Amino acid sequence: MKNNKLEENIERARINLYNILAILIVIIPEYFAELIYTFEATQHNETLPNEGEAWQKDIELRLSKMNIHELRLMAKRLSIHGYSNENRNSLIRRIYKKSRKRIKCKSSKI
Repeated sequence: MKNNKLEENIERARINLYNILAILIVIIPEYFAELIYTFEATQHNETLPNEGEAWQKDIELRLSKMNIHELRLMAKRLSIHGYSNENRNSLIRRIYKKSRKRIKCKSSKI
């Protein structure tokens, strides 16, 4: 009888130990990962201001609004070579540099 009761107590202790390990190994890291992810998502959830006169004048604002397809079309129009291999940020930089050069050239001709 005592032996049977001892085995039941050991079995309960083992189950409790497994529960604690599951909480420590699985549930707590999951909770922290979710917490970190939601914190990062709130940091990057900034909205751009409404379009106005600044959007028409500032080329950087217009470029930031464009998707990658529109950026590649603009790069093609500006005769930028190798634009299809570029990511969005480097393509924006190259278009911005090229368009600034064109603006300078046009203003010097006038």
